[in-house]
Amino acid sequence: MKTIFQKTMLMSLALMFGFAFNVSATTSTDYTPKITAKKVKDTSVTLQVVSANLKKKDVKIKVKVENKDNDSDTTTVFEKKLNKSGKVDVKVSGLTKDTEYSFKVAIKKTSDSDYSDYSDEVGVNNVGVYGYDSEIEIKDTSSSAVVLNVYSTKLKKQKVKIKVRIENKDTDKIETRIFSKTLSKNGKVEITIDNLSNNTDYSFKALVKKSKDKGYSKYSDEEDASTDE
Repeated sequence: MKTIFQKTMLMSLALMFGFAFNVSATTSTDYTPKITAKKVKDTSVTLQVVSANLKKKDVKIKVKVENKDNDSDTTTVFEKKLNKSGKVDVKVSGLTKDTEYSFKVAIKKTSDSDYSDYSDEVGVNNVGVYGYDSEIEIKDTSSSAVVLNVYSTKLKKQKVKIKVRIENKDTDKIETRIFSKTLSKNGKVEITIDNLSNNTDYSFKALVKKSKDKGYSKYSDEEDASTDE
């Protein structure tokens, strides 16, 4: 009787381990996609999405778009069918020109309830790509404007785009403004930030790029100023 009981227990344990293994095998499939920025235009980015375990499947693709300039993000869902290699392109439109964005993607079969983990991020118009060493100083203030001197000694006499990040310290609102300028022979230019609120504390920092570059310098150090009453 004891031998029969032991055999029965061993068979039960074997079945339990086998079931657990099968469950693990059926739930371990990794759909987490890989993405690349295939085409970058002024107001759109085409991402190539690859999920090798979902070849030829109808899928939903969730794209998280983060605007790095104003610390906001949005999510867009696309319904697609992957090709025989598990690839598909998705075009994210409605972007702001010369703005830094990052993208990451999650995916699922259309019939599934849960998405995969998000992919690694890819970025466009990245900050810190070029060592142009931008610096700023506050030149003047009024009730509705602040005048900045912007310097980049490595871009003397160059046509540049200057992006200024403006933070309203009273409301925590952040905005960016882009200026097309030509630097002087000393690598300097004056910029007026207008339409500001009176009697308000602001902080400013700036970065630069050559007009045709795809990325920017690092941000300058931050400078604070208050508009007049």
